[in-house]
Order: sequence, then C-alpha cells, then structure tokens
Amino acid sequence: MADDTNTNEQGTPTPAPTPAAPEAAAPQVPPTQPLPQQPPMSQQMPPQQGYQAPQLQPQPVYMPAPLMRLTGGMKFGWFVVGALLGVGGIVLAWLTSVDKMPEVKSETLKWSIIGFVVWIVLGILFSLMIGGMIGAMVAGAAGSYGYGHYGSF
Repeated sequence: MADDTNTNEQGTPTPAPTPAAPEAAAPQVPPTQPLPQQPPMSQQMPPQQGYQAPQLQPQPVYMPAPLMRLTGGMKFGWFVVGALLGVGGIVLAWLTSVDKMPEVKSETLKWSIIGFVVWIVLGILFSLMIGGMIGAMVAGAAGSYGYGHYGSF
C-alpha cells in the first residue's frame, strides 16, 4: 500500500491526518468600520456631516496686581534715567508713575532726583579736578620761564 495511508485492524486503509491550517487556529475579526476612501488630488473633499466645532469656554481675565514697591533693579533704573536724562528723566519718572501707588510714585521720583544730583556732583568734581590740573600745569610752565612765586632771576 501507499505510505501516506494507515491500515486499521481489519486491514482497511484510513487516510493520514492532515496538519491543521494556521488560519483555522486564529479567530477572524471582521473590521468594525470601513476605511474612508481618499478623493483624487484634483477634487475637494466633501464636508463632514456630523462634525461640530468644539465649544470654547470663556477664560477668566485676571487684572494684574498693583505695583506696591520698587525692586532694587527698578531703583537703579530710575537712578540711571535721572543721571542720563537730567531734568527730562525726572519729568519722565513723574509722568510714568502718575497712576501708581503713592509709595511707588515717591520712590521713582526720589531715585531719578538722586541720579540727577549725583551726576551734577560728579560733574563739579571732575571740573574741579581738571581745573586744578590745568592750573598746576600753567603754574609749572610759568615757573620754568622765571615767573614763579619766588620772583624772577
């Protein structure tokens, strides 16, 4: 007989068992929704019928907290404004702090005035130093020509 058949006790041939197919072991799941087809590139896509835009919730608007006091950097900034712009810096400090708290307004004016005064004091000191150096130079030059303090030769 053939090699692929088996015989039982009565001598009748029985077919050989076939191996199980791998597809039969895994259950098949039908797709839940059909995939949408892409329209050709030259056509526009029709609008979706069931689409609704999400509703936007109004966001609360928080007012900024009022400026209660100046930081060190703000004080330095008003000092520099007063020093570089002079009287214009003081006027600028007054105009920009009109609507601020009274303490903040006085601080901005104070630091711009301090900057202006420091600039004036430094200007006076530099002019005195330069004037003194020029005076010493003139006195030294005059002394070398015989017009010194101790008389002439």
